Amino acid sequence: MKNVIETGLRLGEAGRAGLNRTGALAGALERFDWFYPGAEFCENLLEGPGWHEEEAAFFLEKGAKVCFMTPPLSEKGLRRLRLVFRRLAAFRKKDPRAARNLEVTVNDLGALELARETGLGLTLNAGRLLYDNIFFITRARMKLLNGEAVKFFAGLGVSRFEISTTGSPLSNNFGAAKAIGFKPEQLSLTMHYPYLNLTSARTCVSGMPDTGPEDSVDGIHCKRECGICSLELEHPVVNEKLYVKGNTVFLKFPEKFYARPESLLKRRVNRLVYSPFL
Repeated sequence: MKNVIETGLRLGEAGRAGLNRTGALAGALERFDWFYPGAEFCENLLEGPGWHEEEAAFFLEKGAKVCFMTPPLSEKGLRRLRLVFRRLAAFRKKDPRAARNLEVTVNDLGALELARETGLGLTLNAGRLLYDNIFFITRARMKLLNGEAVKFFAGLGVSRFEISTTGSPLSNNFGAAKAIGFKPEQLSLTMHYPYLNLTSARTCVSGMPDTGPEDSVDGIHCKRECGICSLELEHPVVNEKLYVKGNTVFLKFPEKFYARPESLLKRRVNRLVYSPFL
């Protein structure tokens, strides 16, 4: 694991166009090491293969690194993502910068298998919707479940895991690594902030029509109403404000959650990804 903290900016499904609209693209290129475009939580927001190649080419040309986010998948999403992965595999072969500076975060085990089938050949990370397979995380503690989980993901080519800030430093059980059956150096962590994703669903409150268990997702024609805004909610038993964006509910923790970068590195966190908007 690198002994410095890398910085990243989550662009989401808007990609660099979102930064262009705010006039923040030039400043972001100077400030951040990594850019995270792509749909993280919903397959209806997954763009086509040409979009992914254009995003990669742009940022690599600027000397930046790119990590594409991909969502949980149904059969519809798998078909779309297969085209994306094939295009990115071809891009990797023709651009030597891609192998070192291009990664893909997956939030579905099917996407891991799809990466193998398509010969994607890029570094793969386990996204925020998969961390429950290896960690149990509370407000103040992160517990690695067992060494077999580490070995399982390592066998799939994954050693970096993405988590969200909980608003406070996370203690862990890495000191008992030998008893658990893993080596801490086998793990690298990416932490997203200031939003913690609480829960995600297959449907959203922004505009997707009601769907029953018997309905096929192929018949859903999403108009992407969630791109207009997020919704701010309050709940009587939750101190923090809740934010709903599409199919996902978030909490926001704007306060700084670590004292020094060294404290993050001790917890295996060596990359911080900032979300300027939901």
